[in-house]
Amino acid sequence: MSATTTSLRLPDDVRDLYDTLVAATGRSRNDLMVEALRLVGERQLKELARVQEGQRQLRAGQGIPFEAVLNELRANGMLPHDEDEHTGGSTGADRALA
Repeated sequence: MSATTTSLRLPDDVRDLYDTLVAATGRSRNDLMVEALRLVGERQLKELARVQEGQRQLRAGQGIPFEAVLNELRANGMLPHDEDEHTGGSTGADRALA
């Protein structure tokens, strides 16, 4: 597998977190960070694909009820289960997805 070297500035708390993980797991900081970057990148790509699919469906007149969207996001670990409290009690009837 080929690899590219890059650099980034880590806040002290993130460096400390990874130093703790290195000591606890015996894995290298590089391996841990590559794994974390891969997982976050893959999750973001899935989220983006879902947003694009939702936009396609809306343009085609195939809207999805807001509650169904919330339930799917929760089921996929992409939204906390208590998110309703932060929406002010809104339901699909008074919320629009763009």
